[in-house]
Amino acid sequence: MQILHTNRLQLRPIDIKDADFMLQLLNCPGFIRFIGDRQVRTIESCTTYIENMLANPDITYWVVQLKHNKTPVGVVTWVKRDFLPSPDLGYALLPEFEGNGYAFEASKEWLAYQKIENEPVLAICQANNTASIRLLKKLAFELESTFEKEGHLMHRYSYQ
Repeated sequence: MQILHTNRLQLRPIDIKDADFMLQLLNCPGFIRFIGDRQVRTIESCTTYIENMLANPDITYWVVQLKHNKTPVGVVTWVKRDFLPSPDLGYALLPEFEGNGYAFEASKEWLAYQKIENEPVLAICQANNTASIRLLKKLAFELESTFEKEGHLMHRYSYQ
């Protein structure tokens, strides 16, 4: 299994054994507010959710974990959405691990790993998600456009 390393973190592909962690992440208030309510409330439904992700070649989730004790703290994602011309970088952390630079560290490593020459990487977020906007700017993403999706004003960023 491929594992990416940073100073403090490891990134690895998601697995069915991550169902407990993912159930917790999917039901965090920030995840529901800014990414969406996936209606995953049980280990069984979370296992199915992960199985569906693993079967979809357009969706890649990697678990971000602390290097020293392997505690999962979040995910980085790589999604090819039907309404975007290029892959979309995503990330989410459990609330207790926010504010430590983990999302930046993991996303930076993920971008270096996934970067496709001459193809922009995109990222989308709600226009009111100030933490995500700050992170995208720190990663050198540039605001490209705004659009509305499911009643939310969204920002579309690109990274070259």
